[in-house]
Amino acid sequence: MKFSVMDQVPPVEAMVHTGSHHMLIAYCGDTRLWLFEDHQQAFIFLGTVPCRFSVSCLCYDSEAEILLSGTLGAVVTWLILPNSRSLQMAQTVLLSDHEFVQGFSLNGPQGSLLALCEDKVRVFTHQGQGQLKERKKFTPTANGSFITCCFTCVSQGYFYAGNKDGEIHAWSLDQGNFLHSFQAHSSSVICVYSRPETYTLLTAGREGVVKEWNLAFGNLLRQLNIDEDLQQLQFIDDTTFFCQTTQTFSLHHLPYFYSLFNVCGSAPEQVQRVCCGHNWTRILCATKDGLLRFLSPVTGDLLVITWPLLVMDRAVAWAYDTDKEELFVATGGSEVLVFDASRSPCTAKYLVCTSVNYGDRVRCLAYGQSHLGMGLAGLMFCGHDSGIVRILSHYSCARTEKTVHSGAVLALSTLEGHQEISLLCSYGMDDIIYLTEAVLQKNKVILQPVNKILCACPLTHVILLPGSVGAITENCCWRLWHYQDFPKSSEAKQGSVGDKGTKCLHQCDITSFDVCSSLKLFVTGAIDGSVRIWDFHGRLLTELDSALHFGPLCFANNRGDLLLTFNQSLYLVSCLKLLPPAQLIHLAILSNVDDIQEVPKPFLPSFFFSFENIFVPRFVYLGQGLKKLQGLEVLVNKRVIAFDNTVPHVVEEERHMSAVIQMGPKSHFLEDKDVTFDPKQNRPRHIVPAQLQLAGWDGLNPYHILCRFFGKGQQWPFAPDGYIPNSVIRARLWPEGTPIFLRYDLYRDTDWDMTKLVRHQTLSPMPLPEENISMRREREKSKKRKRNFCDVLVSLKNQNWTERKFDEGIINSLIETILSLTIYCSVDQYKTYISVLAQIFATYQVSPRYYSEASCRLMEDTVHPNPCIRELAWEGLERLGVLSHLFAIPLAMGLVDSDERVRAKALYLLIRVTGIQTKTMLVSLLKKQDTLEEMREFIGDTSLDQLLGIKAKDIQCLLTQVEQQLNENLTLSYRDQQPTFYLDIAMDGKPEALVKQIVIPEEITKEKKRKTYVQAKRKELSTYGVIYGVYLGRTSGHKKTGSIGQGI
Repeated sequence: MKFSVMDQVPPVEAMVHTGSHHMLIAYCGDTRLWLFEDHQQAFIFLGTVPCRFSVSCLCYDSEAEILLSGTLGAVVTWLILPNSRSLQMAQTVLLSDHEFVQGFSLNGPQGSLLALCEDKVRVFTHQGQGQLKERKKFTPTANGSFITCCFTCVSQGYFYAGNKDGEIHAWSLDQGNFLHSFQAHSSSVICVYSRPETYTLLTAGREGVVKEWNLAFGNLLRQLNIDEDLQQLQFIDDTTFFCQTTQTFSLHHLPYFYSLFNVCGSAPEQVQRVCCGHNWTRILCATKDGLLRFLSPVTGDLLVITWPLLVMDRAVAWAYDTDKEELFVATGGSEVLVFDASRSPCTAKYLVCTSVNYGDRVRCLAYGQSHLGMGLAGLMFCGHDSGIVRILSHYSCARTEKTVHSGAVLALSTLEGHQEISLLCSYGMDDIIYLTEAVLQKNKVILQPVNKILCACPLTHVILLPGSVGAITENCCWRLWHYQDFPKSSEAKQGSVGDKGTKCLHQCDITSFDVCSSLKLFVTGAIDGSVRIWDFHGRLLTELDSALHFGPLCFANNRGDLLLTFNQSLYLVSCLKLLPPAQLIHLAILSNVDDIQEVPKPFLPSFFFSFENIFVPRFVYLGQGLKKLQGLEVLVNKRVIAFDNTVPHVVEEERHMSAVIQMGPKSHFLEDKDVTFDPKQNRPRHIVPAQLQLAGWDGLNPYHILCRFFGKGQQWPFAPDGYIPNSVIRARLWPEGTPIFLRYDLYRDTDWDMTKLVRHQTLSPMPLPEENISMRREREKSKKRKRNFCDVLVSLKNQNWTERKFDEGIINSLIETILSLTIYCSVDQYKTYISVLAQIFATYQVSPRYYSEASCRLMEDTVHPNPCIRELAWEGLERLGVLSHLFAIPLAMGLVDSDERVRAKALYLLIRVTGIQTKTMLVSLLKKQDTLEEMREFIGDTSLDQLLGIKAKDIQCLLTQVEQQLNENLTLSYRDQQPTFYLDIAMDGKPEALVKQIVIPEEITKEKKRKTYVQAKRKELSTYGVIYGVYLGRTSGHKKTGSIGQGI
């Protein structure tokens, strides 16, 4: 249908529909807005409204019922009058940078308005009656081209924008800080759209290409070529969008059958469902970066994650002991590393050498829950290259082994959940499947063979099911053996059971496999990325038709929901989209109970993860149920976990090897006693133990020291699970590398009596008792203590603090100790103290009390007799983040300091922090009536005026000094003359005595006296009184009037 319009209407440059007002508003380049009825009223011309400026864009906000127009340097709002036949200008919002407004978007956070202003986006909120107020702006780090489109993703907390150069920018939605950008298209970006359910970003360029990007790593997933002349692309809903070209209009649908489950941060290499109890399961995911993590099958939340020790690069198999919350990891040799999974990140508890034959590798692990008695709630099985199946346990009665296969054990499988019997299925290099039962006979667990079956061809996957054994063959076929089909004779070969094999499931190798026993289904994933679901008869039920390349997979629960991996993330496919109607009806009949929703454990890294070496006790299985402590294993720790929002990433640190320990050929310590490795009494090759390289420790074997220290050669203080905390090991093995709150002196007490241990005296901030100790000896010990503590701080300062999570009490104690030591120390030590404080304040949330104390301490040091200390104090205030525009007054006093370097530092900070660059600006600030009122802002838990002890008369006195002594560029107007400054401070005591105390402070060698001196001085003089009176020039003999000369 066509409607005739007025012939005199010029070409339309911008037009918008006003929704319920049924009106079209157009701008035609003639500084007027043209008003028409919409199609319901045959586009009747209503008139024009003068706007007195050119309009670049129009937008109608239906919720606020206002019209928005953009122009050069302003956003203008219009109200539609009640008769819907005219407009009234409501507000003109001027832009601070006078940018050109090229467009609007109404999808801002919390209903806000987004204005595209050249290369930035401004956020406005509605104030009612057509009024707007600017809240924030999103600006790229470098000047770019005009922004063409944007999108707000509230659920992810990101804001995206595209520009004419084909770039995509991303900002944090809450903080507004710029995050990153990338080149997405060769021409202008016309649409950007985020899909949180798939963790992807869709972009469209004018060149006619729509692209989908992975938000986890920024890689391109797929693209759709539409037309070379794409004019507009807009999403109607989450899966449908329309495209407009010069001559065509089309609708497109983006079907997706999956939803985001978890972003791993690294490519998953294996996923499996782990049963932890009744209706309680977890998803165990192993990723390429060496991390093992447990995920909630209900929410996909990260529950527990292991720490990225270097030994995890060699991990080949893992299993979880749900009863003791221990995660067993086979590391490629005969050793199994055990993690404490009751905390996150998991700490290494101990290491088990499962065989005296170090070459007998552990190939596979499996855990089975059963009720054998004698406290055995479950058993951990491991299979070896030698064909031996061994049980790993803390109980000697359960530590047993049996040679099951004539070749390497390739796979182990147990039944899911608690079982009345402990049944184990094993498959070996000999192509035989064995069923073995663990039984308790005469207080001893034995492995008793049940049955076996010879396989006609090699197997790649084996799983034990209730009443049957399932397997995938090397030829990609499915085999299912029921217990009753097993041959009765141990020598019988496979007969009729071989006919139960299916046809080939995939045309290439099957790399991933899992079973949903409740629905009698299994899923296979091939190396080509294809995924297919089958029933136990080998009939194909579902095949995923997708261009995506899927990786490892497993069923998420007993309902048949499927977990897929691609793009370094896990995705969930609902059984409602996956299964045919017949299976869904069967599922409804089963009435399966949902898994419980587990609360994630808080991520609280231990302090000991900051060390380069992690110590764990090493046990060795000697056979006959015997287990012996062999020594300490040193695990190299050079990686940390960094979180991007909730996504963990492994970051490798460039750490230098510690000078404290020199490693020998092996990383563990051996005892002198020989260990019998085999019946022939072969002894291990002698290994040089690690030696401490510390004064007084040369030649000592630290392991022997520990053995002697813990009860004079008796048993070590193990926890019931055999775990020795690193705090115990560190504090006694490496006192110089141990934090101050754990440090003990190992060799001071010759009797090695643990009951007589005292805290290492070199770390106490207070001096030793003075009774019976001469003043000279006490002074020497005090200096030595400070040197030792300073050395520790230097070591800490040179290390990375970002991954450490100290307790708040530890941080407070460390700050208090450092502040007490700054009272009397050398310049180098003071510089070290400031550096450590700066790292603490940058890494941790310091309590207000200690924030105030640190600020006060450094402000006191800005009047220190030593100019180097004064300069470092100003630098410390800057590095601690204390300085703000309110510090213009104390910084102004630094401008009249007697030392040129201190003046330069104060001038630099004054310009940088306050923006004051001239004497006129400074004088104007000092003359303001509300300057003192503004200084009542709190620094920590103390206001700034209280912290400085400043009053109105002090500001007036400072104003006089600035006007008399400073040039316009804030330099001293006379350096050769010696200024005289008169104190106007109420003092009860004699001014002469006070001046003497300040100008020539007595030498105080004890910290206690020094602290008393500072406290007394602080009571007598405000901070500003001290600043006014000291370091302005040499003494001019006016002591009675309060003149104070330059300090010594």
